[in-house]
Amino acid sequence: MNFILDDSLANLGIHDIVIAIVHGVDPAAVLTDEFLETLECREKKALALTPDELDQDPVISGYKDLVQKVGRSQKKNPPTAEALIKNIQRRGSMPRINSIVDIYNTETLNSYLSIGAHDLEKIKFPIEFTISKREDIFYPIMAPEKKVADYDYLYRDQQGILAYLDCRDSELYKIGEETKNVLFVIQGNENTSALYRQEALERICKSLKEIMPMLEYSIQVISI
Repeated sequence: MNFILDDSLANLGIHDIVIAIVHGVDPAAVLTDEFLETLECREKKALALTPDELDQDPVISGYKDLVQKVGRSQKKNPPTAEALIKNIQRRGSMPRINSIVDIYNTETLNSYLSIGAHDLEKIKFPIEFTISKREDIFYPIMAPEKKVADYDYLYRDQQGILAYLDCRDSELYKIGEETKNVLFVIQGNENTSALYRQEALERICKSLKEIMPMLEYSIQVISI
């Protein structure tokens, strides 16, 4: 596996990427009662959050600053945590997908980090983290295809774009019932240290291992 962090991201304040490579997952595994209590607690907190509280959070602000730097609309491209929280507030509860997605969504509610999650077997390495430098097409999960400008930031493999503006993942690499191995990615922003992101991935992987005992994982920091 090869990961390339292009120096074009340095102008956006991104100097390192934190990833976790996880083998032996089971999307059908059942969450523990203890974890469900944590999920419900964070769900209740999300329901009570106000727009001002979100706007004042440094992690949320850092993601919004990134989108603004490349000239994209903050309203159309909100940080993952903000979009998830507003979705919870509209629905009245957190959307439940499968154990893997539920675990990293719960972490998003805790750390406000944008966490990319991709089926490792669908990826054709190397992966490049970069400003696009060319026009392209992105296929977001459960949404119409999107035109990508040469100034947008993203990461892609040799087949296509895995994640766009660090707020949308690709339909082509999403986690499904058949997924056995996963790549987690946290690009972060100027307000999120590598350690902060590593700790988030460690919590995700430990929660997964509690219900998937044979699971193995490694966490790495990719630097320019």
